[in-house]
Amino acid sequence: MSQNRKTQKNIFTAMALFSALAFAFVMHFAPVLEGKETPGSANTNRYNETARFLAGRSIDKASSLYSYTQTKYYKNYTRQLNDGWNKFQKPNLNSMTAWWKRYAPAKVEKNVLYPFSGPDIMNVLAFFPNNETYTMFGLELPGIVPDPYDISEDKIRAGLLGVMNSLNSILNVNFFRTRGMEKQLGNDSFNSICGLIMIFLIQNDCDIVSARTVAINAKSELVAGEKSDVKITWQNPPASKRIPGVEISFRKGNGPVQVIRYFMLNVIDYSLGKNSPNFIPYIDKGAPYMTFIKSASYLMHNDDIKFTKIRAAVIADSSFIVQDDSGVPLRYLPAAKWDLGFHGVYDKPIALFANRGQKDLKEAFAKQSTGVLPFSYGYNAGKGQSNLMTARKK
Repeated sequence: MSQNRKTQKNIFTAMALFSALAFAFVMHFAPVLEGKETPGSANTNRYNETARFLAGRSIDKASSLYSYTQTKYYKNYTRQLNDGWNKFQKPNLNSMTAWWKRYAPAKVEKNVLYPFSGPDIMNVLAFFPNNETYTMFGLELPGIVPDPYDISEDKIRAGLLGVMNSLNSILNVNFFRTRGMEKQLGNDSFNSICGLIMIFLIQNDCDIVSARTVAINAKSELVAGEKSDVKITWQNPPASKRIPGVEISFRKGNGPVQVIRYFMLNVIDYSLGKNSPNFIPYIDKGAPYMTFIKSASYLMHNDDIKFTKIRAAVIADSSFIVQDDSGVPLRYLPAAKWDLGFHGVYDKPIALFANRGQKDLKEAFAKQSTGVLPFSYGYNAGKGQSNLMTARKK
């Protein structure tokens, strides 16, 4: 072998050795080099640690929050939260997941739409756990990303109390009570929409990769959030047509990163036309959707120029719909255009929505239902009283 070839070989060997050492160094020290918010260190990043703290899960002893987790108040909070979750919500979700395996569609779109959702990510994940994006919206303020690291112990305690107050209904009947929900949720506290979604993801054994505020601009584009967005309410929308929201990226185990986006706006017809004409064009971009509807206050049942625009968008943009009787009325899902499935029992709505009964839906359930649901879904939350309908666009 010539001297030049020997030299060349030595150079390549040295380069290979250096590359291997560099790779090992990066893999070992990546979390330190990239910081706590590194997606690759989802188990230890600041967002994930915050979510685990709020969800009553264990955190690293090196964390500045660890000492607080050893207090009597926090241990009581953890016990109350987990007891409530394990008593009803966890077994209910497990029953959903097991039952859905029999009825889930063969084809699943990559995007999910959840109208009038509030922070309820856990129920939609029971049906659609592996989708790329989840677009949710409601009247509740999205809030800011929780940050318990630089606040007093008294504020932490108040924030955790707010979480429990907000979770009382969902831990027992599997739906948020719309009336008063805005008062229960904080915009800059742990129990904001953002905070509760993060908690629910941890309870579903997911890791938070990142979280940030976002908005939809006048051009129907997704943009980064601004500090002034926290002042926007659906009662006083800005002239800029800006729609505030939050974006949370997460993953389960070693799975791919998935994204949740929640937006705050009023989708009644006149508001969509005057204040948020950019919203439906924005959701149109993500179509077709797997659409999930639960406990939606029967808003899309209104025919007198109320929620006709969002109903039309849901019907047009969905290839598959899962809903209870509070979603799109059966009369707007004709059998000529949709393959329909009926599960559970349906007689009439709860007393609060007594005027939203559907005679045609009652007849369809009486003739075609696959049987009683083994889980709670929607307002009729009593055992064996829930109803669920599926619709696949032909």
